[in-house]
Amino acid sequence: MSRSFPAIAALLALIPAAGHASEARGKSTPPAAKGCVEVSGTALTGMAGGPAYSAAEVKCGTKLSLVLQRQTGRNGNLPAWSTIDEVAIVKPSPRHELLQPSYCSSSLFPQDMVFALGRMVEQPDGSYRSESVVKAWRVDIKRERLAAIPVDGLLCALDPAD
Repeated sequence: MSRSFPAIAALLALIPAAGHASEARGKSTPPAAKGCVEVSGTALTGMAGGPAYSAAEVKCGTKLSLVLQRQTGRNGNLPAWSTIDEVAIVKPSPRHELLQPSYCSSSLFPQDMVFALGRMVEQPDGSYRSESVVKAWRVDIKRERLAAIPVDGLLCALDPAD
C-alpha cells in the first residue's frame, strides 16, 4: 500500500476541504506564466466576511512554487484570483512532496494552516506519518503571505480511516 500513497493523496486533494473549495479549484485565471501547470490546490479559510483564499503548488518547467491567492472578483460564475505571495519549493529528493494543511499541524503555530515539504511513510497500523520534513510554511492571512516556520513540532498524519 505504501506505493499507492501518492495516488491516494492525489485523489484526496480533489475532495473539497471547505464549502467554497470547489470554487477554488475552478480557477478562472491560468497560472501567471506560460507553460505553468497547477499540480495541486486547496481552498483556505479566511477571516469571517473577508475574501476567499486558495493555495496551489504550481510547476513552471522544472521550477516548483507554492502560491497564495486571494479571490478578487468573479468572471461569470467562476471566481477570479490574484497571486499575493509565492515561495519556491526545492525538493531534496523525488520522494519529497508538498504536504497539505488538511493533514499537517504545528505545535508552534496551532491555529495556522501549515504546508510542509516532506515524505509520508506508512506505519504498521496502516496510517501515514510525515518523515524527513525539510521545510514548512504557515499561511498568514492577516499579512497575506506565506511565512517559513521551523519544522520542529510539525506533524503531518493520515489515519487509515481517512
